[in-house]
Amino acid sequence: MRRFARRLVPVLLLLAPFVSRAQSSKVTSVEKVVDGVWMAQTDQGVNAGWILAGDEVIAVDAGSDAATAKVLLEKIQETAGKPVRYLIITHAHGDHAGGAPVFVAAGAQIVCSESAAPALSTFASSSPRPRLSMFTFSERFAMFGAKQRVAIYSLGAAHTAGDIVVLLPDQKVLFSGDIALVKRAPYMQSPDVNPKGWENTLAKLAQLDIEKVVPGHGTLGTRQSIGDTLSYIKKVNELAQLFLSEKVNENLIEARLRRPDTGVEAAAVTPELIANIRAVMRANAAKSGTAPAPKPSKAPAGKKS
Repeated sequence: MRRFARRLVPVLLLLAPFVSRAQSSKVTSVEKVVDGVWMAQTDQGVNAGWILAGDEVIAVDAGSDAATAKVLLEKIQETAGKPVRYLIITHAHGDHAGGAPVFVAAGAQIVCSESAAPALSTFASSSPRPRLSMFTFSERFAMFGAKQRVAIYSLGAAHTAGDIVVLLPDQKVLFSGDIALVKRAPYMQSPDVNPKGWENTLAKLAQLDIEKVVPGHGTLGTRQSIGDTLSYIKKVNELAQLFLSEKVNENLIEARLRRPDTGVEAAAVTPELIANIRAVMRANAAKSGTAPAPKPSKAPAGKKS
């Protein structure tokens, strides 16, 4: 185990969290991914994207609030020049879904997993449109446009109970939501996180023919970002299981991490790594019924992934 753990140290260091930026609703960058596909980043570090499909646009995530969503719609008009017909929400966290009412008011139909729909309805309920248009699915949903195929997959609970990914098979582009990130530590503290399910989902994604990854947070990545995130999730899961078996007190996680047998270098022992291990320990304890497991606090809208 020691040799395996040490190989993961560069990944832990690579995925150490960035310092949070000041909150704002502006879009800081727009990047062309491939022809007809764009990604945008807000200065909260949250990504959104859009796909030109004939005479309409398919958007992926809506930003954290109305102001962000309005700017995103402006950028979509500037680049694609077509109306947004569908808004795919990768998961029901406020930093990705808070701007949904603005998209709905502009005529977009929400597409999400069945598991995410109840939570997403709270974000979209403030829309001035009289009826909320939402399409839900359980496993796979396909869209076809002029020279554009879009496949949406729900591969099971991972970062949340309702994660989905968006695949453009012809362009080999994946919108991964918060399942795979680029140079960012995964947030494993959602109340409905499924640590082992997350690991399994990433293993499935690693089998796909992908060249570019548009993550929910971070810069445009390659298929390597799937492997990097998988290594991080596996390491956290392994450590959490080890510490549970050793009955490590939550307050002593940092001290236990700093022992050489974990294979984790001092620089990789960050507050976020400690919090993620603690959250997974609680989730596993609750699942096995071996100990009481207080719920981790929800990710604040617009702050956490």
